[in-house]
Amino acid sequence: MFDRRAEAEMRLYSEKLARELALKRHREEGSEHNIDTQTTSPADEGHAAAEATATADAERVG
Repeated sequence: MFDRRAEAEMRLYSEKLARELALKRHREEGSEHNIDTQTTSPADEGHAAAEATATADAERVG
């Protein structure tokens, strides 16, 4: 079973990859809408908090 830190890192990587693929798809479609990959949503902030918690937990255990 994955530990919390590894799980959080995989989730963040997957979400980043999904954003990058969506941006690429929109560019290829010639979409006039701009996607700002630097904009953070409340969900992104929640994942960052989860990662920080997982990291802190791993450091306490480790």
